[in-house]
Amino acid sequence: MADKKDEGMFVRRGGNGTPVSTVFFYAFLLLLLYLTYLIIVPFASPILWAAILVVVFQPVYRRLLHRLGGQSGLAALVLTIAVIAAVMVPAMLCGWVLAREATSFYQAAEQFYQQQGAAGIASHPVVVAVRALWDRVSLPFKGLGVDLNALLLGGLSAVSSFIVDNLKGIAINLLSFTVNMFLTAFTFFFLLRDGEAIIGRLQAFLPLERKYAEMLFSRLYSAVSAVVRGTIMTALTQGILGGIGYWTFGVPYPVFLGLATALFSLLPIGGAALIWIPATIYLFLEGSWIRGLLLLAWSAGVVSTVDNVLKPVLISGGTNLSTLFLFFGMLGGLQVFGILGFVLGPVLLVTLSTFLEIYVELSSPPADQPVGGGQSG
Repeated sequence: MADKKDEGMFVRRGGNGTPVSTVFFYAFLLLLLYLTYLIIVPFASPILWAAILVVVFQPVYRRLLHRLGGQSGLAALVLTIAVIAAVMVPAMLCGWVLAREATSFYQAAEQFYQQQGAAGIASHPVVVAVRALWDRVSLPFKGLGVDLNALLLGGLSAVSSFIVDNLKGIAINLLSFTVNMFLTAFTFFFLLRDGEAIIGRLQAFLPLERKYAEMLFSRLYSAVSAVVRGTIMTALTQGILGGIGYWTFGVPYPVFLGLATALFSLLPIGGAALIWIPATIYLFLEGSWIRGLLLLAWSAGVVSTVDNVLKPVLISGGTNLSTLFLFFGMLGGLQVFGILGFVLGPVLLVTLSTFLEIYVELSSPPADQPVGGGQSG
């Protein structure tokens, strides 16, 4: 029986396959990678969010795994349920409070309208003051032939049309958000349970020495952890400072508004200002101009400034990046990748920094070899 092997059917690690088989192998590999990319890319967002959450909760998972006697499946299931509860319960409570406040506001507005009528509303001191201010502002524009009233009505009409036209889109987005939440939780469980095996396979696939692969993944872990924890610490700080401002200057529900400030500060656009600007307007409408101005100064000068000062400082310590590069990494990441870019931007910079460090180490001559490569006589 002939034991001669058809080496043209294989591509060996030593590179001794035939040129045709080698080209076919790599071409087919690229095709498979491209098709896999098409399959995975629609779910990239929940997968990446799950990976970020796994990094954040990894210390908790390890402690839980130790207490449960090394049962990785049970530990992953318990932590997944706990994280879902930690997200859903506050969301339900916030929704309940917002619904209650909206109902209370509607009832108060309806009662006020029934008591005062349209004429009473028009003669209210706040309405009179706003109309007088608007008249003073619009008067110079009338001389230029610009009707601010018409512009305002046109803007309100456009906004209302936009809201009506996008109600269907809002419903679709809510459904998409719910599906993504489920996919994130599903992926989170399996990444927790099988994370070490997945990391080991990825390290084996990389064409790097083991020490370099381990260094790369270690730094990526530190970068993601630093970005997320720095963001959470900054949000909590903004919420506390915002709550102090609301309580000091007499805004109702300061604790709830402080919590809302912390949550909204996580948004890349608007942030904490989406809460403290309406609170400031509320004080102005109440006629408390001094308190409104003080809250405005506190919120703009302290609460929102914390996001630009404290966050880069907290994050830079865990990424080994300068605050300047980190700042532009976060801004550029937000612009390119959306809200995920807030994490992906610094992570990509850390990856680049690590690869440059590996390149310098590999291209440098050994310590016992002269730079010129000559030998001592």
